[in-house]
Amino acid sequence: MSEYLNLIQVVSGVLAAGLIFTGIFLCVKKLNPEKHATIPVKTTVISTLLIAAGLLCYTVIVACTNLTVVTEEHYELWTIYIASLGEVVKKFGFIVLIPLVFRLFKPRKRREATEEEITEAAEEC
Repeated sequence: MSEYLNLIQVVSGVLAAGLIFTGIFLCVKKLNPEKHATIPVKTTVISTLLIAAGLLCYTVIVACTNLTVVTEEHYELWTIYIASLGEVVKKFGFIVLIPLVFRLFKPRKRREATEEEITEAAEEC
């Protein structure tokens, strides 16, 4: 049984890492400081769902770890999974908010410095 749990953990870990990094990459790819535009809502929602799915896959890893530890208590699988989901949300739940933060804080327009400001700054130094 433990061989299967190890295989499940490896597959879930690779899938979780892939989903989380894909979600963050989609969101970061839409950032363009030259256009000064916000990230589209569709991209934000897709990125958030991918990251949430990655965290659910990571919950499978934690559940498999907890399942090997708590074999003597004879808990049901769903009880262990829900407890593991609580642990993951408590530790890594903030990651789901990354696309929303990128959407809220859009890049600012740069103000071109005039020659007078540059010479004043040089004189002060």
